[in-house]
Amino acid sequence: MIKKWFFVTRPWSFVVSATPVIMTVVFMIWKGFLPDINWLNAVLALVGIIFFHAAGNVLSDYFDYKTGIDNPDAFCVPNLVSGEFKAKDYLVYSIILFAIGCLIGIVLTFRSSLLLLAIGISGALLTLLYSRSKFYALGDLLIFIVFGVLPMIGTYQVSASHIEWSTLLLSVPVGFITVAVLHSNNTRDIPTDLKAGIRSFASVIGEKASLAAYIFYIWSPIVYTIIMTAVGLFPVWTLAVILSAPVVLANTKQALKYKTEGLSAFNQLDLMTAKLQMVSSICLVVGFVVSSII
Repeated sequence: MIKKWFFVTRPWSFVVSATPVIMTVVFMIWKGFLPDINWLNAVLALVGIIFFHAAGNVLSDYFDYKTGIDNPDAFCVPNLVSGEFKAKDYLVYSIILFAIGCLIGIVLTFRSSLLLLAIGISGALLTLLYSRSKFYALGDLLIFIVFGVLPMIGTYQVSASHIEWSTLLLSVPVGFITVAVLHSNNTRDIPTDLKAGIRSFASVIGEKASLAAYIFYIWSPIVYTIIMTAVGLFPVWTLAVILSAPVVLANTKQALKYKTEGLSAFNQLDLMTAKLQMVSSICLVVGFVVSSII
């Protein structure tokens, strides 16, 4: 039973929340702050954001079930619809996960500064608002902020006791693929979302525009990194992200199957995009680490 509850949190998606924390620490090393890094705080930040992410996933499923978004006609019949779990248990589970994340946040606040409290509260509120944001086409933006901007600012603050705003340069290559994970899922769910009255960004712009947006999201990190390297803001070795191009191309080909298969082409694209996130992030991490050594 414990295993089932673990998978309810969608652990495959945790690469999305872990990436900004890891990337920030690697960025700090490249900047020459290795001796100043508080490793305990960095680890706590990583664990904390994963708990918040898990809580958000469970809470999102709870609200999707309660609002009728998740139903027997959905692509993958959720546990709540199948009756394997009770909605009340989902709600309690999300509260427990959220409470653990908050507890870690409080510990980090005492170990750093009140600025982290403001960052943490912002992240927590946006996590809670995410389920409702799907009604107003704001989900993509909130995900970019929650899994791109805020974790990087917060991680830098707790790890070095100050904020380095240039860290936000990393939010684009990290955040855009994260948004692509969500966007691919929302594109697949356009028909069921419309029936439920959901106005996700994908459902607002339509299927064809959503296809174009997805392709833009997944190619942006490579193009962006090339530009940042050309202007001297990223080290040359971060061009290693180009090695992720075959994976990006595979995802692009899968998405383009929409032209013949319709939205079913997006059925597994969220999982494929999460894998792309991991590959792209590893390439960037290696690039920054090598640049720190050489």
